[in-house]
Amino acid sequence: MLYQEIRPAKLDQVRGNKAAIAALKAAIASNAKDRAHTFLFHGPSGCGKTTLARILAMEFGAVPNMSVFEYNAASSRGIDTIRELESYANIGVLGSGKARAVILDECHKLTSDAQNALLKILEDVPQHTYYFLCSTDPSKIIKTIHTRCQSVPVSKLSEEDMLLVLDDAVKASGLPDPGNDVMFAIADSADGSPRAALVMLEQQRGLTGEAAVAAVQKYSALSRTMLELCQAVVGGKWIQVLNAFNGLEDKEPEGVRRAVMGYCKGCLVNAKGKETEAERFVNMIEQLDHATYESGEPALLAMLFRANKCK
Repeated sequence: MLYQEIRPAKLDQVRGNKAAIAALKAAIASNAKDRAHTFLFHGPSGCGKTTLARILAMEFGAVPNMSVFEYNAASSRGIDTIRELESYANIGVLGSGKARAVILDECHKLTSDAQNALLKILEDVPQHTYYFLCSTDPSKIIKTIHTRCQSVPVSKLSEEDMLLVLDDAVKASGLPDPGNDVMFAIADSADGSPRAALVMLEQQRGLTGEAAVAAVQKYSALSRTMLELCQAVVGGKWIQVLNAFNGLEDKEPEGVRRAVMGYCKGCLVNAKGKETEAERFVNMIEQLDHATYESGEPALLAMLFRANKCK
């Protein structure tokens, strides 16, 4: 995947989020004994939280594939995960590295017991160890964990920054320049997510002109069958959801997820004065809040099932 191939390796290569980058540069420049050893990166999906964590880990002296350990709390939510990462963190540094780093993605999905176990670890972090927590919903992380972290808010990118990301990607990947019309269409459709933008850019391989713009619009627009799927998720039975899903011409998981979640958001906005109904749409959105770039169609179907059961 293009978004995995051309991740920024230095902070100066990261577009947007200037305040976050300035704070991270200050942390890098500080003495290791004085800086925070736990960071909480929080913000919308696909905006660079894990990328920033990886960069910071390397700047602090951790060596990728040797002393950087990554966990996804969306799939490993229990206390056993915390025990495992604790065992890694307490081992001395191996090889040429100066530090060990633990990156915990979607950490708000940890169970209550797991979060409390993590809290105990964060109370006494070894000097050679750093924890980087990443979350799209920090409100679900217990407050005592917040107090032990340096908070790093990561925001959606502006259209101007998104165009710079796309230009960087074209130059770095050797992809042919798709032209201004396609670039602006992608920047407009990506909703501030560089990852989504790069997925759309990669889909333009071999396409030119109007066909490329149409592909972007197809990715982002609610087609008739997509609308049927959204309506089935919100108000239909599971068999109707499956039928609508099977009828989609394009089942690209992340595009489907974003479309259904956007539809639920619209329903939430329109549920004025109806608190019970609004709560149901909130619960549905929560079931759809994890990106599917790596987990694919199985995870998407599981999310659609859980959202459909929010009655």
